This record gives sequence, structure tokens and C-alpha cells, in this order.
Amino acid sequence: MSFKKRNLSLTKRDLNLTNRKQSIRDKVQPEVVKFGLEEIKQHFDNSICDIEEQFKTIEVLQSKDRAKIDYILRSQIVFLGGALDFYFHEITQFGIMQMYDEIWAETKAYKNITVKLHIILDVLKGEKDDSWFIELINYEYSKISLISYDSIEKAMNMIGLHMYQIANKIYGEEVPKKDRVIRLREKMNTLCERRNSIAHQFDMFHENAEKKPIHINTVKEFIESAKEIVDAVYELVLRHDVVEK
Repeated sequence: MSFKKRNLSLTKRDLNLTNRKQSIRDKVQPEVVKFGLEEIKQHFDNSICDIEEQFKTIEVLQSKDRAKIDYILRSQIVFLGGALDFYFHEITQFGIMQMYDEIWAETKAYKNITVKLHIILDVLKGEKDDSWFIELINYEYSKISLISYDSIEKAMNMIGLHMYQIANKIYGEEVPKKDRVIRLREKMNTLCERRNSIAHQFDMFHENAEKKPIHINTVKEFIESAKEIVDAVYELVLRHDVVEK
């Protein structure tokens, strides 16, 4: 289904004659904002600054309390996973809206987006304004975790970006072409697996319930990897260097 606004004959409501039904959800649901590409990147950069700020706390502790330091390091990994997840949600929504606004060419995945009948009927009846689509996309993608390689690959395919482009951007000629995507997958999944271990098992081994060892350099490497990935995606989307899927 192609979501061309010109194909929808929307009848504008006379707000003086029709009172919109109010609900508890309406009062607490924030308005979905269409952020620009630079703003999306800034959201990620701000999150990284907050995460890196915790290194100062570690310096103050100066190994006096190893348990507290390890707790901070683990929390940084969890927050880093969240920052990366949120970035890919925003960049996917950005790309989808670029196609909806007819700025980018539609991808096959975009054309296959499923919309429930009652939503389409509300649009055709004029009971939803032009913000209905971004609200739909925001709601649907907010339920999806975008941290693992496979989940991010699927999201990027939606907006016409292939993982080999991201891998090429990161590694260039330093890594053989056939190995670049493999490296990228390992990079993403290593972070995802450690984040999940901390978030779901408190970073403990199932065999003996002991905590997995963690080092500050591990966290710093994860942060740099996340920065590389986000920077590559940002530059590709900024130049609209996407491919039809």
C-alpha cells in the first residue's frame, strides 16, 4: 500500500460544529514531533555525553570501591544500548516520513506497511488529521527493540539503507570487503549480548551466579563502536545515500 497524501481525500472537520471525544489517553499522550536529521543526531550525542560523564565519578572513586565502579560500568552499557536503540528508532521514523512526504523514493518494505482498517476509515472520514501517519509509525516502532544486528538491518532496509553501506563506511579499505559486514555484525551483537546480560541476568553467569568480569576499557570500546555506527548512518542518510530494496 502506498501512502500518498494526494490519494486520500480528507474532509476537514468544522471544529465549531464537531466536538472531539476526549479520553484519559489524550491528556497524557505527548504530541509526536518530527525531528530533523541534525536534531536526531544531537539526541544521541547528548545521551553519549551523559554516559561518558559517569567516567568522572569512576575517577573520584579511584578503585576504592570496586563494586560501585563495576555497577557504574554496567549501567553505562545498558544506557548505551538504550541510546543506540532510540537513535535507530528516530532515524527509521525519519526515513519513513521522508517517503511519506514524497521526498525519498518508496522502498518495498515501506509499501508493505500494514495499517489497520479502522485507522484508514478514520482518515477517510476526516476523523484524523495529517499527523495520523507519524503517530502510527511512532507507536508501532516504539514497541520494537533496535539493538541487535538483525533488528537494525530490518529497520534500515525499511528506509532503503543496506548494512554493507554502513560497514563500508566504517571500515573502508582497512578491512577486506567480504569481512566488513561480518565485523559489523560482531560489533553490534557483542554490545547487544552484554547489554542483555546486564539488563536481564544482572550480568551473572548461569553456571555459578557469579558476576562476569568488566573493565572500563570494555565500556569505552563499546561507546566508540556505537559512535562509529551512528556517524556512518548519519552521513549516509544526510547524503541520502540509500538503495532501493
